[in-house]
Amino acid sequence: MNLGRWDSAVFKSVCLPAILVLLYAVYETGFPLDLDGIAGLGTFAMLFIGVYLSISLVGWLVIGFPVHWLICKYSSGSYFLYVAAAVLFSCLLFLVFGVVEVAAIYGFFALIQAVLFKYYAYKQPQT
Repeated sequence: MNLGRWDSAVFKSVCLPAILVLLYAVYETGFPLDLDGIAGLGTFAMLFIGVYLSISLVGWLVIGFPVHWLICKYSSGSYFLYVAAAVLFSCLLFLVFGVVEVAAIYGFFALIQAVLFKYYAYKQPQT
């Protein structure tokens, strides 16, 4: 059973969406031109990264790694299964919390992380 290079794949799959969210925040609010705006953006970035990394780490330890192991053990490991796992996670969040926005946001990040993880875990090294 080949589990791929999951250590670097998790790092890349978690960090890339975080960087995109920070870039989107700068796009939406505009680049700060004064010191107060830069401090506000820095505070937002630190809080977002801290909370996002904490939730992502717990999610990968509790859900992601066991699901990845099951997919590798009992199937061919196609992208479809990773997408299906993320959609199932989103549906379970909706059933637990009953709020569409919570399920959509966490499900979207789970989907992006799962697809990026699959890509980077089995990407062939450049030689």
